[in-house]
Amino acid sequence: MSYSTERPNNSIRIRTVGLVLFLIVMFFIIFYYTKRSVDDRGYDWVKDNRYIVHALGGIDSDSYTNSREALLNSYEKGGRVIEADIEYTSDGELVLIHNWKKKTLRDVLGYETDRDEEALGLEEFKKRKIYGKYSTMTFRELMEFMGEHEDMMLVLDGKYEERDDVLMEYGDILKIADEYGEDIKDRLIPQIYNEEMYDVIMELNDWKSVIFTWYKLDQDTLDPEEIFEFCDQHDIRVCTMEDSRENPLIDRTASKYGISIYVHTVNDEAQRDRLFDSGVAGIYTDFLF
Repeated sequence: MSYSTERPNNSIRIRTVGLVLFLIVMFFIIFYYTKRSVDDRGYDWVKDNRYIVHALGGIDSDSYTNSREALLNSYEKGGRVIEADIEYTSDGELVLIHNWKKKTLRDVLGYETDRDEEALGLEEFKKRKIYGKYSTMTFRELMEFMGEHEDMMLVLDGKYEERDDVLMEYGDILKIADEYGEDIKDRLIPQIYNEEMYDVIMELNDWKSVIFTWYKLDQDTLDPEEIFEFCDQHDIRVCTMEDSRENPLIDRTASKYGISIYVHTVNDEAQRDRLFDSGVAGIYTDFLF
């Protein structure tokens, strides 16, 4: 009597193919989560910092100063993740100011102009006093401070979205940062305002962490989940948005992708507590930190 060996051989082949497929799937799962774990190391600051200090922080009752005194005050009070507004002077120097609009120039710097917007030269900017009492800062001076304070991280609020402008500004930011310390650029956190801007800044540097901030997006048409999917694909782990009724729902959606939500700009304790209770990771603030 003879016995066929076809069925056992088929069974062995099926088991072998199944094992190979299982190993391939496991390899990609392990690779994916290992990659994410490595990439996410740049976001360790999120766990320890519920506050991002806005515009170098408020001082006395003044905000939006981007001043030396505000920076010193914020650091002394424990602020370690600090945001700054960055603009070019008319002669090409990076300085800290929210914008060059007529109202800002008049109210903040005491400079009168008939133009709707006018960038000052460096010399004129440096001799001005913010609100008549605080010292202006250049980006170089801020980098010098970061070189001396190695636990500070800086969130960059550049003012440009067009490709050439972004390449110029962030190229200059990196060049200046390198002059004051080899590790400083690893402590810089750029904010992007749209998907296209991500590819532009990544041409210049392999940033450790990036924030996708929403305030320049069309609020009527933006799709939070679409943004989170984009962030997940590019290992962006922080999004910033304004306070709204939808924050808890948006935060629950974000948590599916391992993304932390920060809300700007919050200076009311009750509002802060409500946001923290709803699950947001943190806030931008002038005074509460």
